[in-house]
Amino acid sequence: MVTKLQVEGLVQAYPSSEGERPVLDGVDLSVGEGEFVSLIGPSGCGKSTLFNAVSGLEYPKEGRILLDGQEITGEVGHVGYMMQRDALFPWRTVLENAILAAEVDRRSRREALARARELLPAFGLEGFGEEYPARLSGGMRQRAALLRTVMSEREVWLLDEPLGALDALTRERMQDWLLSIRERFPRTILFITHSIDEAVYLSDRILVLSPRPAQVRGEVEIPLPRKRFRTLEREETFLHCKEEVRQWL
Repeated sequence: MVTKLQVEGLVQAYPSSEGERPVLDGVDLSVGEGEFVSLIGPSGCGKSTLFNAVSGLEYPKEGRILLDGQEITGEVGHVGYMMQRDALFPWRTVLENAILAAEVDRRSRREALARARELLPAFGLEGFGEEYPARLSGGMRQRAALLRTVMSEREVWLLDEPLGALDALTRERMQDWLLSIRERFPRTILFITHSIDEAVYLSDRILVLSPRPAQVRGEVEIPLPRKRFRTLEREETFLHCKEEVRQWL
């Protein structure tokens, strides 16, 4: 598999009252083109800090990030980044939120709106393009946020616990919907979650991080068919993968 995203020796630390607080301690990882890789680890171990570095929002103390073999350390605009909260602007409609990246990139606003409007049905938002975020359910807000990520037209998506705030039933439905979106819009995905079941169900591979300062502690391949069904959760392979992740944690 061709490597799409490479993280090499990433180190990050922040000042604190006790001195420098290390957060990332030499993180190495790679994601193949079209691969779905989940990151799982203890709360506060540095997963979001890693995403901030990959997206260029933070510059690491040491290490580098490569996309298609070219270094992008500290550079923004190379990946689509969906944070834990949907971060929709409350004063903008669903469609206006969706075209933010196009506006930043100085693409045609008219063409971006037409494209976003065309995609509304695929995201379960048909008829809601002119609504404001306050009028949407939690699941709809997350779908609107992912539509904005798709509209960024980046080949790599960083998804930071996008389903964590949803109730259990909505979360399962959104997991299946996310897989359908991935099938329609093939991308390379790095996904943060605290749910072992979610990680196994969605991923091609899982990377387990240590407590802070984070290192990659273990790796679990998920030998399930790319087309996922809920019945897989009862199969021995699925249960074995869950247990392997637990052991690394």
